[in-house]
Amino acid sequence: MNNLDKYLDQVIEQRPVPYKPSAEEPPSEQKPNVLKAVLRRWYIVLVVTIVLSAVGVPAVWLLVEPLFVVQGTVRVAPGVQSILTGEMRGSGGTAYRDFVNTQVRMLTSGGVLQRIADDLHDRNLSVLRGEPQSRLEEWTAKLLPDTAPADPATVLKELVSREVITAGHIRTTELVAVMMKSPNANEARQIVDAFLQHYESMYGSESLEEENTTLRVLEDQRDQLLARMEDQRKRIRGLAQEYGTTVLDSRQDMELQRYTVLLSELTRLEAQRIALEASIGLLEGNEETSLSPDQLVAIRQQYANSDPMIMELSSNVVQMERDLLVARQNYKPGTPSLVQMEELLATFKQTLEEKRQSLEQEFDDGMDDRLKVAAEQRLLAAQAEIEQLKAHEARLREVLNNQDLATRQVGQTNLDIQDLQFRLDLDKEFYDTVSRRVKAMEMEQKQRPRITPASSAEVIAMEDQRIKMAGAVVFGSLVCGFGLAFLKGKMDKTLQVPDDVTRYLGLPLLGTTTSSRTIKPAEFAERIAGDYQTIRTNLRLLANGGMPQKVAITSPGVREGKTTFAVNLATSLAKSGKKVLLIDGDLRKPDVRYMLKMSNGTAGVQEVLMGENPSDAITALPESGLHVLAANSRGLTDVYELLVSPTAAQQIERLGREYDHVIIDTPPALVFPDALVWAKLTDAVVLVGFAGQTTAPDLKETKERLGRIRARVLGAILSNVPVEQSLYRYGQGYGYRARTEAPVTRSGRKKMLLAQEPGDTDA
Repeated sequence: MNNLDKYLDQVIEQRPVPYKPSAEEPPSEQKPNVLKAVLRRWYIVLVVTIVLSAVGVPAVWLLVEPLFVVQGTVRVAPGVQSILTGEMRGSGGTAYRDFVNTQVRMLTSGGVLQRIADDLHDRNLSVLRGEPQSRLEEWTAKLLPDTAPADPATVLKELVSREVITAGHIRTTELVAVMMKSPNANEARQIVDAFLQHYESMYGSESLEEENTTLRVLEDQRDQLLARMEDQRKRIRGLAQEYGTTVLDSRQDMELQRYTVLLSELTRLEAQRIALEASIGLLEGNEETSLSPDQLVAIRQQYANSDPMIMELSSNVVQMERDLLVARQNYKPGTPSLVQMEELLATFKQTLEEKRQSLEQEFDDGMDDRLKVAAEQRLLAAQAEIEQLKAHEARLREVLNNQDLATRQVGQTNLDIQDLQFRLDLDKEFYDTVSRRVKAMEMEQKQRPRITPASSAEVIAMEDQRIKMAGAVVFGSLVCGFGLAFLKGKMDKTLQVPDDVTRYLGLPLLGTTTSSRTIKPAEFAERIAGDYQTIRTNLRLLANGGMPQKVAITSPGVREGKTTFAVNLATSLAKSGKKVLLIDGDLRKPDVRYMLKMSNGTAGVQEVLMGENPSDAITALPESGLHVLAANSRGLTDVYELLVSPTAAQQIERLGREYDHVIIDTPPALVFPDALVWAKLTDAVVLVGFAGQTTAPDLKETKERLGRIRARVLGAILSNVPVEQSLYRYGQGYGYRARTEAPVTRSGRKKMLLAQEPGDTDA
């Protein structure tokens, strides 16, 4: 415990803004700061880096040896000049790069490697016998001995796969290089020279063999084309013999025109036949021929006009009308001759009309018989005509079918000739191309080869990778240290800094208490007093201006500073002028009496909860004005039954009316259910965690248990926090201090606040 006399009577008027989540949206977990988590465990990074570097750097310097870089080159010409045209073939940028890349792959192909292995077999090279080439390989061979004999070709393939032997194009040149890195320069030169020699000889023989193969394929193709062309010509002549020509377009047009004319005539006859069939159907369906009124009048007039007497009378009437017109020109009206002529003309007209009416009546009387006879005559005439049309149509259809066959034959023959001629033209063009290619290849086989030797194998550099590898070892050690520190931080769920409370729980952080190990002893008293004044202020702010009357203090487990916090908070409230009662609610392991060095009275919390008068059990501390209701050493068989009794609730309610604030120190919430009962008896709960000891899962489970009983959790306190990580770490020595009008009298009893030390025992 530390003496804080000179700070107890002062109230630091700080107004910190506490963390408070928004009412509209639930608090979200913050992402952990990886860098801070690693820097918090810097010692792990330092130790791992030093240990791994101390082992790795000497090992690199001892086991890794400098290597000789041996290189030999061949020249790959950009293109080959054609003997016939003088043009360069294969000289384009993309084509040349593709050709060079192909040659690079051929340099390390299986055929080249096998030939080199066979050639170098008698030289007894150590690298091809599979012997270690460096100290590292020697140590590896000792640890993992391989008794199987090494195959030279397999060794070369392994060297290529490990990129000990490489082949590549040297940029901006026409050279392809073969390179080998080895501590034995002499053997490396022999292997590189063998690569170049065998590649050159293999490319020449393979190139010539490839050209001969291509030439044979082209000659076979030319012979096949020639035979096929001759066969096509014979087939064309056979098709053209019938018509005497291979051009049948005009003959086909003529046949088509003739077919069209015949088809038109057949269509006309069919239409005429259909019309006659319709007429016959009408005539056969009606026994009497029905005539329209106009037709009937016309026939009647024709019958009457055909009578000789009518014709004679009509002629006389016409003649007399002409004579009357002449007479009217010569005689005056009323002349007897003129009158006689007019009367005679009227008599003739009357006689003509009477005769016409009699003939029409005669026509009407015999009209039905005459119509039947006329209909029968027309039916017979139509039937005879339709028989003639059918015979004509059958003959025309036969001629039309023959013409259709002839037209089709001409068209099909014309199509066959055109198809054969088209294929003949294609084959002829292909034949000409193949013949030219054969002649060109026969001439180009005598030109200069495209790949020629450039330089033999020689040492061009020496590589010493020890400095880079040593740096890599140091860097890798540092990375391992960071990784181990981060992994340890990831696995460590203990609360270390104030941000952990809000990140894991989403609760308001009411304040922190400073660890005595991280601050000077002379400054610790002032610092711890400021911490509790800040906590007091935050409690008022979170309770809308007034601190809750009854507050339960609890923690997830034991030795997490809740009792120390409860005593200090109650003392701080009492020194601010409030009437405060501190209750030791841990009836299973009471510590308040021992922490405040109080005598063991006869009455305690147990008796008060059973209904006895609280004044007999409460003790007042004169140096701070704090009233304490401690637990005595009386043992109870069932603490839980006592706490849930109606009497206990009534007594706590009574004490709440007598005091401004009642602070209750409860048992750990995850150890006994007593803390949950105390939480229901109070207005609010404050959770206490101990930095470096309390875990986030335990504190979160405590919050969830309190939430399930709907207890009001004001926030959390993190105690034993380093001064540089405390909630308000820059407030030291700021502002004016309130001073009393009269000096404070100091009695023999000191005014004390308690600070939780790492070694203190606290339930």
